[in-house]
Amino acid sequence: MRIAIGIHHLRPRGGQEDHCIRIAEALIGRGHDVTLYSSDDAGDLRIPTIKVPVRGSRANHASAERFAEEFRSRAGSGYDRRIAFQPTPGVDILFIGADLRNREDVGLMKRLTPRYRTLVRLEASCFGAGSKVRIAGFSTTQMRAFVERYPDSRQRMAILPPTLRRDRLRPELRSAGTRASLRRSFGIHDGETAWLWIGLQPDIKGLDRVLRALAEDKGSRLLICGLLPEHHKAQRVHAQIRELGIQDRVRFMGYLTGEEFLSVLAAADVLAHPARREASGSAILEAIVSGLPVVATDICGFASHVEKSGAGIVLPSPFEPKAFAHALHIAGKELREDFSRRGIAYGADPSLYSGVDVACDLIEAEQWPPLRDGL
Repeated sequence: MRIAIGIHHLRPRGGQEDHCIRIAEALIGRGHDVTLYSSDDAGDLRIPTIKVPVRGSRANHASAERFAEEFRSRAGSGYDRRIAFQPTPGVDILFIGADLRNREDVGLMKRLTPRYRTLVRLEASCFGAGSKVRIAGFSTTQMRAFVERYPDSRQRMAILPPTLRRDRLRPELRSAGTRASLRRSFGIHDGETAWLWIGLQPDIKGLDRVLRALAEDKGSRLLICGLLPEHHKAQRVHAQIRELGIQDRVRFMGYLTGEEFLSVLAAADVLAHPARREASGSAILEAIVSGLPVVATDICGFASHVEKSGAGIVLPSPFEPKAFAHALHIAGKELREDFSRRGIAYGADPSLYSGVDVACDLIEAEQWPPLRDGL
């Protein structure tokens, strides 16, 4: 088949960008003719890519709408499948990595902003009544919210299994000698508990909550992975770190991949993931199967895997800072070894690595199979 895939941005490479690239590569591996459309340069990707300049749209929401229009126009004919990774009217399949925008708890002032109106309009073009777009999501929690708001979308939905990479399954790195060496290389002192935070969006992923907890726990230090220290989103993070006086216990690791990323997972004692919004949370699963205990909020789509594996603590809503700090303390100390063993055992489940193959099956299918997703 000839397949067109549209994704507004390829960088920074977060969860949705990673899903897009891996699915495109897998489709090519199956013999399909794939063309990727993006407003970013392809860089070193080995996927045929067409850059779609989005002019005259400085605001991100306006740029997203303009890109959706351009992708739909440029991929209007000659393709067997048109696939988007953000809401785009008229495509065949949408892979949605975001949470529901059109929520009842959104205040009136926010509803009146151009950003909110634009993003909700794009969302409704795919989920609303009359749309024929088939929709694939990444967690039951995520998609249940869409079904409640857009009931007519129910029969067009599928939920993918997790998309973990097999090469991320490296629990042997937590062996005593290897782990001790890695901890020294990251400046973790003997007797310290190392917390790990992973993300590109500090507010949404709750980094401020982690920093406040760290200020109270003098025997711990924090490794920040993903967010670059020079990024504009890090400005408030630096200010909070200075305000709390914890500069000597926070280290920015930058954006890590491959062995470096796996090494950080092995060196840390607990993943702190107190997100305010999280459709799925790949970092949660990567930590679990690596033997790294997890403390996450119950709004995270993949919090269910923390509960199923018994490899961490899920915090109920509303968020309580003291409960979070206590959970980090015991997960990184008394319960660490037990949580670690449970997570490594959970990683033996082959379904955790099947999501990309299932996504390709759905793209190839003329009709989607009957829904068995618990919605």
